[in-house]
Amino acid sequence: NLPENYFEEHELVYHPSDTAFGSRRVPFTRTLFIDSSDFRESDSPGYFRLAPNKTVGLNGVPYPITCTGVRRAADGSVSEVLCRYENEASVPKPKAYIQWVADSPQHGSPVRIDELRVYNPLFKHANPDEKSVTGGFMNDVSETSLEIIHGAVADIGLWDSIKRYAATDAGKKELNEQNVETLRFQFMRIGYFALDKDSSMPLSAIESDQIASTKLVMNRIVTLKEDAKKDA
Repeated sequence: NLPENYFEEHELVYHPSDTAFGSRRVPFTRTLFIDSSDFRESDSPGYFRLAPNKTVGLNGVPYPITCTGVRRAADGSVSEVLCRYENEASVPKPKAYIQWVADSPQHGSPVRIDELRVYNPLFKHANPDEKSVTGGFMNDVSETSLEIIHGAVADIGLWDSIKRYAATDAGKKELNEQNVETLRFQFMRIGYFALDKDSSMPLSAIESDQIASTKLVMNRIVTLKEDAKKDA
């Protein structure tokens, strides 16, 4: 229900409980990226995020969105979630809020991560010894201990943080020595990540705001504690 050129700007804090971390202004447009785990085609009583005919809030945005339909890829999977921006109606306060990233190239959004490496537990069992695993620990290595994701996106706060770091004397020194692994970030509801040495982060490209001349490779270094019983 929004025109093609719709644009808002919102102030998002870096840390929800500590304003000392500062904030950043991000664009809000007709097209948004959301985490795939924040949408289900089949709703359930304990699930509070996005589903057909369901309303959720967007972090830092005054109005929620309601899912009105989906578009599918050739293989039948959901490629787009169609929503109504509830800026002209009175709707109940949502029970859940999700993160989002606007598609607004003229504002540098989204920041595209070339490769995201998600490290999961190496073994299938907590104690993969010969008593619990036939053949010992070598037969217990998980096939999903490393997930490599291409096409992940982040909001412009990621690039702004890198630029601020590059403007410091310590940052210049580290980047000139290609020590990019000192740059670490928390991705909301996902975990803590560090730039990998396979990244390409020329100081000249950062100082001239040429993100296309960089390569972002990130490793998950710490997971976030999740409630195993929580459905939402």
